[in-house]
Amino acid sequence: MLTLVSRRLRNSLVLLVLATLLCFTLVVSAPGNIAVLIAELRTPKATFADIHKIELELGLNEPIVTRYSHWLTGALQGNLGISYKTGEDIGPALSSRLPITATLVAGGATFAMLFSFVLGFAGALWPGRFADVATRTVALLGASMPSFFVGALLIYGLAVQLRLLPTFGSEGLSSWILPWMTIGLLPAAVLSRVVRVGLEEAMSRPFALTAVAKGLTRRTILVRHALPNIAPTYINALGAQTGAMVVGAVVVEPLFALKGVADLFLSGVLFRDFMVVQACLLVFISFFILLNLLVDIGMMFTDPKLRRQGS
Repeated sequence: MLTLVSRRLRNSLVLLVLATLLCFTLVVSAPGNIAVLIAELRTPKATFADIHKIELELGLNEPIVTRYSHWLTGALQGNLGISYKTGEDIGPALSSRLPITATLVAGGATFAMLFSFVLGFAGALWPGRFADVATRTVALLGASMPSFFVGALLIYGLAVQLRLLPTFGSEGLSSWILPWMTIGLLPAAVLSRVVRVGLEEAMSRPFALTAVAKGLTRRTILVRHALPNIAPTYINALGAQTGAMVVGAVVVEPLFALKGVADLFLSGVLFRDFMVVQACLLVFISFFILLNLLVDIGMMFTDPKLRRQGS
């Protein structure tokens, strides 16, 4: 078990190093001269001397390997460069926005987990009945609608018409309900099918038939025996859907005026602020690597086959 975990940690570190290379290469290979762009932002009528001065400040005349080592050293210390748009350090701006995006993704994942278990378990408890048909319909509709459309419907119904919830901001629990529902509905629909199909498959196995012969109720068999069997598959699917929520945050954060990392990334793309894009990409890729590591460890603890392979 420890051998398998250490191997996953080693692979994650290698992927993290490759991610830093990717982020650095994207900025270096960007078309045009970055020094010219910065000079134009600082002074409308920049001269060649101004451009050359900026090149010296940024070390653009140094070899690529030297530039990468300087950037990586600064990134490890929290120095992610200076925004071309605002002229401010990216590190403090990014750290102030991280809690907002983390709250959005964590709340959306929690909503997706709870809603998916309700839909999937209800369908497996009463197969073929009205509850099963209704949960299938809700899951199909949830998986078919994009996040921006779901958000618009929720804003119109719950905020504009019923006036139950605020439509923007991040102050108080009520302001997070609509963003969590918007970003978590599609993953919840996908995960509910994972729960429903997994429970139905588990109920057809010999251990479930033996439990039925012993006189246990369907609810008891589902909770005690079927749910633990679908845990590895569900954890894997949950990790994939949580990663998709980070991508969905690019749409959800501007929709609800949330000033998170995804909103900063979108602003950097629109204004060609390559240093901001580089920093945000590094955060996103690091999150994906950490998420995959946690998913692998979670599957090891819930799947005896993986534990035997590790030993």
